[in-house]
Amino acid sequence: MKPHVVMYNAVSLDSRFDWFSPDIGLFYEQVPQWNEDATLIGSDTLLNPPEPMPDDTEEDITIRDTDPGDKRAVLVAADSRGRFRKWNFLRKMPYWNDFISLCSQATPKDHIEYLERRKIKYLVVGKDHVDYAKALELLNKKFGIKVIRVDSGGTLCGILLRLGLVDEVNLLVHPVLVGGTSPKTFFKAEDLKTAEGVINLKLKDIQKLKNDIIMLSYDIIHK
Repeated sequence: MKPHVVMYNAVSLDSRFDWFSPDIGLFYEQVPQWNEDATLIGSDTLLNPPEPMPDDTEEDITIRDTDPGDKRAVLVAADSRGRFRKWNFLRKMPYWNDFISLCSQATPKDHIEYLERRKIKYLVVGKDHVDYAKALELLNKKFGIKVIRVDSGGTLCGILLRLGLVDEVNLLVHPVLVGGTSPKTFFKAEDLKTAEGVINLKLKDIQKLKNDIIMLSYDIIHK
């Protein structure tokens, strides 16, 4: 059984990510409503943080014991190419209880060894890329994750949506228009060839928040 997958993004009225400054404080104020067990993030997002993160060094290793009573979310990172090596910095942050890296059979061996040295839990799922359907099932089975929130860019969101793995979509819509022809939206994927791939939604809630920002919540109608 897979966890309940919540997708949540801050966007412009035309669903863009770029060229406007989202209200980050308001964004994270909404997060507790989902009671998430884990946050799923893509490596591109981790590698492009708002503020630079230092790389790990062999001398600077912070390993802490996990507390079963800790209600903070687990951070799950999709990183089949083994590019992210800043776990020590994240361990010092107050936001997460534990960490899991999603790898594939194509993940470099030296990166798996690096994760083991750092005592970072990992799952090897998929051949060339992460098999997200299998990964979600294992996150539920092995780690008891029942609700997972996707906090990532358009590429990972697009993959999960196309695979039919998302259960609800929530958008914090800011009163700005960006425009443009590049696909910098929360749903980045190849163009459909037929209408068969259109994803139907059922409106759950609309909230008007401060500064004319609107929260839209939809359930995905699975066929």
